[in-house]
Amino acid sequence: MSRRGVGAAFCFLATFLYILPNLLAAIITSGSAHFETYTFLLNKNIVQQFNEITVLTLVVGLFYLLWAEISEFRKKK
Repeated sequence: MSRRGVGAAFCFLATFLYILPNLLAAIITSGSAHFETYTFLLNKNIVQQFNEITVLTLVVGLFYLLWAEISEFRKKK
């Protein structure tokens, strides 16, 4: 896999991790009629952990994309 492919994969993973806490909370509370359970799950510390991982994967993805573009630019010179 090329560096561009790896960078794009990390960016898509960051997008998935960004929506994952909401998706999990919606799935868990799908049988419940209580909106308080949904907000309680979103307010737990797990959302902060997902945000840190999301930012890290996005930075890694952007680094790979930038690395691929710089190496391509150097090859053309």
